[in-house]
Amino acid sequence: MAQLNNASKAAAQTVASKIAGGNKATTAQPNNVVPMPTLATDTRGNISVNVPGLHTLTPDTIPASLPQFQQTDYRISDPLNPGNLPQATEAQFNSGMTVYEGAQRALKLTGAAFDTTREKFIVIGKASKALGAGILAATEIEKVKGNFLDYQTQLEVTQQKGVNFDVAQTKTVTDRNIAVHTKTDLAERLKQAEIKAQESAAKTLEAQGKLNAFKQQLGEYLPK
Repeated sequence: MAQLNNASKAAAQTVASKIAGGNKATTAQPNNVVPMPTLATDTRGNISVNVPGLHTLTPDTIPASLPQFQQTDYRISDPLNPGNLPQATEAQFNSGMTVYEGAQRALKLTGAAFDTTREKFIVIGKASKALGAGILAATEIEKVKGNFLDYQTQLEVTQQKGVNFDVAQTKTVTDRNIAVHTKTDLAERLKQAEIKAQESAAKTLEAQGKLNAFKQQLGEYLPK
């Protein structure tokens, strides 16, 4: 009887210590420090990975987590004479069941806490993905804004070039018209110069004729 009670207490203490140990492992780390997994190599060269906050469970450690139980103590060789089987009084049964039910409720609550934490991490992951998608969308929007500003800038440059082209084109037409008038003016000046040259030639001839006539008159009075 005492053996069953001690086994129950031992199992309850083991569960409680593991829960407490797990809680300590998760709360001992500072909020701003993320523990990294560590690698260890045993004498046989096997590499073991130790992840902070992750409970270790291997086939070698499972028996230590099980309650003490000897199946031979419950062996019945003669159904009519069961012999000495482990017994529990009603008080022990009620007390033990109360402890077990309380421990099971505690484990269920702890499991629900881990389920809730898991869902929280899932939501955090989804929120992170949504935030990342939003950042990508915002980045694309800013890229479009930049492209639009580049377009507007290029449009202004094109318009400025258009204005400069219009001015240059007008200047070309003006210079061409000026050149036409300048050539006309030069042609008229040439004509005027020719007329003056002709007038000068006529005056020269007239003067030469007068000079010759004067010489002839003088020749009548000169001695021969």
